[in-house]
Parts: sequence; C-alpha cells; structure tokens
Amino acid sequence: MAFFVELRGLWKTLWESGELRWANPRAPRRCREIRSRHPGTALTVPAALLSFAEPGACGPRLTRRNGTTCMQIERRYTMPEQAPLAGRPTRRIRLEDGTAMQVPAGWTLRAARAFAAQVPGARAETGLADAVDALAARLASGAKASGLLTDPACLDIWADEMRQMVMHRIAVIDPALWNGRIRVSEPAASPLRVRMAQTDGVQMTCLAEAVRDGAPLAFDFETDPRAAAPRVVLDLRCFVEDGEVAVVALVHAVRLWTLALAVAAGRKAVPGDLGLAGLGGALMRLGLGHATREGRIAAAAMGALAEAARAAVAAELGLAPGAGDAHARAGLARLEAKPVPHAARAALTHARALWAGIDEQAAPDAPAAPRIAIAPLGPQAAILGLGDDPLAPLAELCMETETERGHCRKAAPELRAGLAAQGYSADRVEALIRHVAGYGSLAAAQGIDHAALRARGLDAQQIARIEAALPEARDLRAAVTPWRLGTAFCASRLGLDAAAMPGQGMGLLEQLGFTEAQIETANRHVFGTGSLRGAPGIAPRDAAAFDCAPEGAGGPQDVGPRARLAMAAALARVIGGPVVARMPLPDAADAGTARAAIRAARRAGLAGLALSRDAEAAQRMSGATEASADALSLAPRLREILAMLPPGTRPGSAPSEVIELLEAARRSRPEARRHARVLRERLLADPLPQDRGTPRVATPPAGHDRAQTRRG
Repeated sequence: MAFFVELRGLWKTLWESGELRWANPRAPRRCREIRSRHPGTALTVPAALLSFAEPGACGPRLTRRNGTTCMQIERRYTMPEQAPLAGRPTRRIRLEDGTAMQVPAGWTLRAARAFAAQVPGARAETGLADAVDALAARLASGAKASGLLTDPACLDIWADEMRQMVMHRIAVIDPALWNGRIRVSEPAASPLRVRMAQTDGVQMTCLAEAVRDGAPLAFDFETDPRAAAPRVVLDLRCFVEDGEVAVVALVHAVRLWTLALAVAAGRKAVPGDLGLAGLGGALMRLGLGHATREGRIAAAAMGALAEAARAAVAAELGLAPGAGDAHARAGLARLEAKPVPHAARAALTHARALWAGIDEQAAPDAPAAPRIAIAPLGPQAAILGLGDDPLAPLAELCMETETERGHCRKAAPELRAGLAAQGYSADRVEALIRHVAGYGSLAAAQGIDHAALRARGLDAQQIARIEAALPEARDLRAAVTPWRLGTAFCASRLGLDAAAMPGQGMGLLEQLGFTEAQIETANRHVFGTGSLRGAPGIAPRDAAAFDCAPEGAGGPQDVGPRARLAMAAALARVIGGPVVARMPLPDAADAGTARAAIRAARRAGLAGLALSRDAEAAQRMSGATEASADALSLAPRLREILAMLPPGTRPGSAPSEVIELLEAARRSRPEARRHARVLRERLLADPLPQDRGTPRVATPPAGHDRAQTRRG
C-alpha cells in the first residue's frame, strides 16, 4: 500500500509539472493511456493511480488566487491548443441550399441540416466550427465580465471543453442560446398548453376527447409560471462507459453547462434549464430494461447525480439555492434505501457526497441558479438523432445509417454495448446482433440463397443487382422485382410479363416458385428479426432489457404508456426542476385512456404531460365508432388556425380558452378560419409576452415542499 501511495505521488508530480497528459481524453476507462510531452512515449496505467487528474476527484474545485476564490475548470475531452476536429474523421454534408458544411463523421444529414437551420451563420464550409467558436468566445467574455470565472487558464479550458462537447453532440444548445437570447417565443404549432389548476369534470372530458381525436395537447400541473425551457441538453448516452454510469464525465458536463447557463442569463434574468435526454439509449447501454424496476432506479440515480452536481456548482458560484433542492435531497434519501443496480451505485454514492459538501448560504440578492429540467426536446431532437421525448426507449433495435452509396440498416450501437454490459462473450454478442439485424446478404441464406436463384434462371449479374439493393430494403420482395432485374431479362429468360404482375412486380419471388415460408425464412436471415425476444443463447430477462417503443405501438414486447409514465415519475422524485412527460397514446386508446393518463401524471408529481394520438390510424383500427370524419379533421384544422396566428404569440392556456379553440377547429373550414381571424386580431391587440424574460420567481424558504406548487 505504501508503494502504491508513493507511486501515485510520483505520477501526480509529473502530471502537475506538465510532463504527462491523456493520450485519449475522450473516453476515460479503468485503465488509462497517458503520454508525456516527448513524442512517441505512452503508457497504460490503472486509473486509480491517476484519480488526481479526474475532475472532481480531489475534493473542492475552488482555489484562491490573490486572496479571492475562483472556480476551477479541468480538461477532460481536450488537450491544450487542440482543435476540436484535430485528428478526427470528418465529412462534408450538402445542405438544402447547395452549400456544404464540414462536420464530424458521426453527424447525420438530418443533424447537420437541423443545426444549419437553427444557428445563424452555420451555412458554410466551416459553419459549425465558426458558430461554436463564436458561442464559446461570447460565453467566456461574459464569465469574465460577471466575475463568475476570471482565471485566464480556466477560461481557455472551459471554452475548449464546450467546443468539443458541442462538436461531438454530447451537449446540444437551443436556438435561443445561439442567438444570445434568454427566452424566445414558443412556436404556435407546438402542442396547445392547458393549465390544469382549476379544471372541472366537464372540461376534462372535452380535453380527453380532443386528445382521442388527434389534438396535440400539453397539460401543465404546476402553478409555477416558469415553464420548463431547456437551453442546453446533455445526451445521457454519452455518459455510460464499460457498462456503468460515467460519474466523473457527467459531473464534469453538468458543471460546464450550469456555468454557461448562469453566464448567459446574467444577474437579473432567470437562466435557462439544463436538460437531460437519451435516457432510453443510456439504459440499454447499461443492459437494463426501460420498463423494469432496475431501469427506473438506475435512471433516477443518473438524474440524482446531475441534480447534485448542478446544486454543487451553483453553491460554488454563489447562486441562490433552487426551489426544489429539498425535494431532490429527500428523493435521493429514498432512492438510497432501494436495491440499486451495480451500474448505478457509484452515481448514487457521488451524488450523496456532493450534497454533503454544499454550503447553502447565499447572499440575499444572489442570482437564480439554472435548474435540471426534463421536457420535450423540440428543435434539439433532430441534432441529437432522437425523437421529441427525452425519456423514450429506443424506437427499434436497427437504425438507418448513411453511407457514401445511400442508406443501410444496422444494429443500434446501444445493442452491442448493452449485451456486453450483461456479461455476454464477444462471440455470443455477435450472434445475437445477427439475430436482430441479419446478415445483409442472401449468401448462405436458408430458403432462398444464390444457388436457389441460379436454379430459377438468374445469372451472376442479376444476383449482384439484388445484393446491391438489399442494404436499402426491408423485404426481399422490394429487392427482387422486374424493374431491378430488367423487364427484358424477365421476358426473355424467365418468360414473365412485368406489366401483368400484381403489386408493381412485388410478387416476382412467388412467380419464380418460392413459397411464403421460404421468403420469410430468407427475410429473417437477411434483415433479422428486429428483436431479441426468443433469440437462442440469451435469457428472457436479459432480452426484455432491449424492448423498444415504436410510434403507435401496443404489442406485448413494446414499452407501453404505463412504463413510460413510471419512468418519468421516478425522475421527478429526484430532480428539483420540472419533469414534463411526453406520451404517444396507442392507436386503440379512447377518451378514458387519455383521462386516466392525465390523472396518473398529476398524482405522480409531474410538472406536465404532453399527449398525442394518431386519429387516422385509430380510425383504421376501430372504424367510425371511435373517430368520425369530423374528428379526423380536428388536428389539421387546429394546425391551420395556429398557423394564422401572429409570430411570437399563442392562444391562452386556460381550459376554457383551449376548449373554445378546439370547438372552433371542429366546425367547418370557413368557420374555423373565421375564428382564427378573430383570435388573431385579439392577440395583435393584446399579445402574450412570449419574447420577454420570465418574471423572477421568489425562492421558497428552506424545507419548502415542491409538491405544494403542483396542487390545484
């Protein structure tokens, strides 16, 4: 033990002298590779020897310079004078207007186009780098001017770390922060907000029926006027390493962006919220199911760690304690009494230590601190590659991937990481991935292989055409068509008339003599089953951890609304800020289902619930008894009314006002448009102050129960 301490002291001396740095700063592990400043020298050592170099590993991060206390920022993702894209693969993406933008190789076309649409000046070859540099410089200047961070070295490190996290989509920034504004207007087409503080039974029935008919509504249960408004969102998928929660990385990220939000707001404005997203993918990387008790506890542990880190940095900066701090502390205490999965134990331990070190004494006029909040992502979802719900499970285990030749489907990276976290060997993981995603080729396929195709008259050229079409197909019938093989070939070699085939030639395989069973067997070989349920070599309990939630789903293997609501409730117990759940109702849901979901969300302590349902799909399932023609017109006419409203305004959120708008949308189109014009004139005369800063909310006294603000 004495030798260990002495050796660790030697490493610390070398580190502080600048002789040693991370060789791979992005992914800290149990064993870390370090290098000296002399070229060609590197060494892998246990991370325990280098814990002094991990942010947050050596107690307080406050040091004294010239008699004043200043916050310390340490490097995790960067090295000094390292460009964000240095040594990393990049790609040029063509935007809609024809301009090209250079982005990291992991960016998708959807993410790049969404970024260019939201960020001013991003439509250029170096638009991403230029925008990130400008934001980092503006925040660093604001931090220095406000006195929140004054050390030049720490300012440089902070700017470098923010650049790296944005460039690699670890953190995603709301358009308001890119534009330098604290708050922007809510889009008129967003779900209609309904304040539920004083809703009677008749109004509840009207609202539930509107949800059944496809109207997107967001129900607010809190009386606090400060709505959830995440300005920076952290992707929780980036904070899982080796099957465990990356505690130090998550704390580091929360510190950086809590400071950024406080700087952006200044001393008088209420800062934006720090959001969390990608929870479904993070749990899958941990090998835990979204609908399981272990998954909810692990998710709550990640939320509790983020909340504790936010409170700790707020205390370091001298910001006022949050209104939900007491609620978060109590939630953490309750969580510690539960059987915590091994993957999340370190997160819970670190959260407890952070709360224990917080001094809640703040000046009477201390600025408000940013909150941790969970709410629908809005425009940030496209950049992250997620849906609107930040807590949602993965939609499916196979994902569309962009390649130079087009698109192809492959297993989601969360699948491989989750299976490894469950302890399966590399060979077994590969076999299970093949079961889910298939082999992508007809070579050696059961039922229909290359030999079977040659026996039906196809030559090597035609088989090659089929193989080239498989990456973008999902069914063999779409890859083996007369138009793929050539109509002349089908007529001369196969004796088939392409024009006479039903289904635009999709039945060519049947015409060639293959049975339905052979086609389905070959489909499973090429495209996989899309699920681990029933896969050989995996325990049923482990397979359940990879259940997904596609839109409009309701099957036995899907994560349903009840499980998703329970997950949101688990996070609401440990987070001091608001948690707004988004729940797409199953196609077979009725008004009673919507009403029950609203009541359950309110009882669970959620700040809000956004409900949506596809009325057209529901009509196809249940016929005219559930959704009449008038009901089907509700959603499009509602969108038409909202589109006619002045920019930067939205209708009132009182239940009576929302119901009035819904009733107008149910009328004929001329009457609906007439109501929209009247509403437009009313809003022009007295617009809602959407583009103004939110009024300062008084901080409740210590011990205040946050649940009091949700009663109504």
